[in-house]
Amino acid sequence: MWLVDVSIRRPVFATMMISSLVVMGFVAFRGLGVDLFPKIEFPYVSVQTTQPGAAPSSIETEVTDKIEEAVNSISGIRQLRSVSADGLSQVNIEFELNEDPDVKAQEVRDKISGIVADLPDDADAPIVERLDPDAAPVVSVMISGEKPVAELTRFADEVVKERLQRISGVGSVTLVGGRDREMRIWLDPSKLKAVGLSAPDVLRSVRNENAQLPGGRLETEARQREFGVRTLAEARTAEEFKQMMLAHRGGGRSTRLDDIARVEDSVTDERSYAQLNGVVGVALEVRRQSGRNTIEVAKAVMAEVAELQQNAPQGMRLVVARDISRFIESSINDVLFDLSLAVILVVGITFFFLLSWRATVIVGLAIPTSIMATFFIFGVADFTVNIMTMLALTVAVGLLVDDAIVVVEAVERDIEAGLSPPEAAASATRRVALAVLAGTFATLAVFVPISVMEGIVGQFLIQYGLTIVFSVSVSLLVALTLTPMLASRFMRLEHRDHGWLGRIENFHRRMAERYAELVAWTFRHTKLVILAAAGSLVIGGIFASMVPSTFLGEADRSEYLATVKLPLGTGIATARDAALRADAALRRDDQIKLVFITAGAGIRGRTNLLEFYVETTPKRGRSVSQGELMNRARTTLAKTFPEAVEISINEVPWVSGGGVAMNPIELVVSGSDINRIAQYAATLEEQFRADPLFTDIRSTYEGGRPEVQVRLDRARATDLGVAAREVASATQIMLGGVEAGTFEVGGRRYDVRVRMEEDLRQSLFDLGQLPVRSASGALADMASVADIGVESGPTQIDRLNRARQVTIILNLPPGTALGDADARAEEIVADFPPPAGMTIQKEGMARRLGDTSSAIIAAFVLALIALYIVLASQFDRFAQPLLIMLTAPLSFSGAFFAMWAAGQQMSLFAQIGLLALMGIVMKNGILLIDRANQLREEGLGAHEAMLKAAPERLRPVLMTAMAAVFGMIPVALSQSDGAEWRNPMGFIIIGGLTTSTLLTLVVIPAIYVAVAGVGSKLAGIFGNRGRLIDVVPEQTPDSMSPHKPRLP
Repeated sequence: MWLVDVSIRRPVFATMMISSLVVMGFVAFRGLGVDLFPKIEFPYVSVQTTQPGAAPSSIETEVTDKIEEAVNSISGIRQLRSVSADGLSQVNIEFELNEDPDVKAQEVRDKISGIVADLPDDADAPIVERLDPDAAPVVSVMISGEKPVAELTRFADEVVKERLQRISGVGSVTLVGGRDREMRIWLDPSKLKAVGLSAPDVLRSVRNENAQLPGGRLETEARQREFGVRTLAEARTAEEFKQMMLAHRGGGRSTRLDDIARVEDSVTDERSYAQLNGVVGVALEVRRQSGRNTIEVAKAVMAEVAELQQNAPQGMRLVVARDISRFIESSINDVLFDLSLAVILVVGITFFFLLSWRATVIVGLAIPTSIMATFFIFGVADFTVNIMTMLALTVAVGLLVDDAIVVVEAVERDIEAGLSPPEAAASATRRVALAVLAGTFATLAVFVPISVMEGIVGQFLIQYGLTIVFSVSVSLLVALTLTPMLASRFMRLEHRDHGWLGRIENFHRRMAERYAELVAWTFRHTKLVILAAAGSLVIGGIFASMVPSTFLGEADRSEYLATVKLPLGTGIATARDAALRADAALRRDDQIKLVFITAGAGIRGRTNLLEFYVETTPKRGRSVSQGELMNRARTTLAKTFPEAVEISINEVPWVSGGGVAMNPIELVVSGSDINRIAQYAATLEEQFRADPLFTDIRSTYEGGRPEVQVRLDRARATDLGVAAREVASATQIMLGGVEAGTFEVGGRRYDVRVRMEEDLRQSLFDLGQLPVRSASGALADMASVADIGVESGPTQIDRLNRARQVTIILNLPPGTALGDADARAEEIVADFPPPAGMTIQKEGMARRLGDTSSAIIAAFVLALIALYIVLASQFDRFAQPLLIMLTAPLSFSGAFFAMWAAGQQMSLFAQIGLLALMGIVMKNGILLIDRANQLREEGLGAHEAMLKAAPERLRPVLMTAMAAVFGMIPVALSQSDGAEWRNPMGFIIIGGLTTSTLLTLVVIPAIYVAVAGVGSKLAGIFGNRGRLIDVVPEQTPDSMSPHKPRLP
């Protein structure tokens, strides 16, 4: 090959070519981002609309349905989900993964702009935004101290939040548990009646009196000067608000706000709550910008928090309550450690076979040069340093030395045969070039299909597949340039006949001799060998059926999440007491380091929902698994909250938010009648609760929420001339409170709220005394025109693809395989099928497991086709590629046995390990058959050729196989953070490669000779056309004439 010859003749050229790639890789590496997994673009768009005071049923018909109808015509929609709740409509649109989320978000905005006029007048303008599913807080900062809540909130909002928002990479900062300053106007109904005013009258007056209005411009001096004009009537203090005039009566008397209300410069109602380890405070939840480096953002936030703490007012404390970057950084560092250990083991196994430090160094150089050059491609392709890319490099370590091993081992043989190092380097590299190219291209043929898989699995694996493609491609370049050049300059004839090296060399020789005898035995017992190979396939199938399946599998992150749903109608004060009880109960476990609890957080502000973030002691420092700790917490919370409606304990998901379902199993029941759907869902829930494979069973349906209903009596209202809107307006103002403008203090603006005194709205009788104005101007009590009572109603109405639905959510106990639970869930649904008019579909991780299996099977088939094309092209044969591809199924018995023996599950990582195994094991067969073909070209028969080729290629076969095996040992045996994800890949490659290598060394020679024997018979019938099926007659002295056709 000209490239080999040029590299040997011009060593500086070869050195500079590889060095330039290494230098560019080093420069690129310094700027690479770090994250847990590759960035996955989920095309989700959200439309959020608020209509204060509207009931869920009204929101559904007047807002949600109109929005869904408008956006439903957009192409590429995969799923349309919505929630209609009190005063809130949220529509989540999931597009196909190949759609551009930015383009689709703009299409949604265009559709919404056309229906804004059709929405209710009092509904706010819909907010359309592209959702980032990876939108969980990166860092949560807790601010506490012996200060009033208003002061804590002011410091958090005006100082800390402002500073954190300026950090590069920070997307949003959300305040939880804070209570902002607010001017509160507390109305007294009896005083309103005394002066003849209603609540809407007061609201209008406050808005009119508290104003800053433009007055145009004033031109003077023949238009030579111009002034702006403003009317300043804004109040700034409680005293100024008290003096506002509401009405003017005869006799020069006026009614001021102070006459009918109490004005208080105070704080907003407590609607959210946060505490850390029992200490109440204000929390700031920091989210990163989409695509930004999680670790860099988290470190910058924590550095800023440390600086803020130094300058914080006395008595205030800033504590980082949550930091998800800790697990990410620890996992990446552990994978890097595994990678370093794999390099050491691979170099060690290389020396064991080559028994030469010179040869080992030459082979070992392929690893750092290939890895560092790959980082240059990372920079060009915008890859990050994440678990997938680092795991790919760990897998690649055993592959990077393969080509160099084959070249160096062949050079050693030629030097021992008497050639000079330059001659040996040139001749040996040319001799093994086809095997090297075929082996590398076979590997690429497997990993390129992985890189182009569709769906979420494809996005998840693209960086994994391309990392191996890049690194192995560079290793091929190194093997054909730098390796022969170094071999020609530094390799010498090694004398290994004495000492401990001699003993190892003698071991290799004896092993080769015994192997030659074994090969000869296989020729005589071909049927038995083929039967043993078939038996291994049966064994592999048996163990495969015993290995449970899952999506990603469980991982001990030393942190978990929990939620406790209290009965509907639970107020924030009750939630606060419940949080304190839960904190005390959980922290009795000495393995719990931190408990961060919030209530009323999120867009809906549900005060009956407690959300927990729990950090445990580090994984390495405890003997109890995280699953056991989660079970303890589940039991503890159940005892602490016997009144709880739902309790769930979950792992921290790898993506969250944006409507991405990350629960293990979700069953979505759709139909038209929400009550019938809820009844059927309740039936299924009972069945799931009776099955030990499921835990934390719950559904999205919530009925029975207590609400005060004011039913207008049309007859009485008409007699008194009271309009329905007047009743609704008075109710909203007096009970919920309504904003009446803002006021400014110190350059910041705060709300003004009008509401009825709390102690005057404690009973239905109090509500009936609210004054409402009739058309004639007279006041009437609300009880005279409406019936007031307490009823129950749904808290939200969920829809899927425009049909009402209830989702049943199934969690799994620790150690339960998702595949087993999914199969059991399908059995239960089959036993209790949905009634007519209802449908049921699967979501959550169970759906992704199905998608993954389909994608992996498609990639497997594509890889087989690509492998055959590559091998057939390389060997110029039709049948020999099939013989080489037999090595793949020979790996199954060891792969699945190792998985079963180690108690692993068939996760996504294990499945891509199985795909990787296909590319790795092919090299063994390639090395054997390539050398046998060369010897047959020299005139030997198939029997003699394989009998000579097999012992000759034994050492490189074992070296490449054991290099890959030893490279995966750290992955398989790791106990570090995130190791549970990586372990299955290590076991499946180690087990599969071990059995495949052993069986390949026995089966391939026997089948090769058997095929040649069949070929000798067919060639007599078909002549040279037998070449089409790769069968030719054995060579005889006469057939070696130059006029005879070339042997295949």
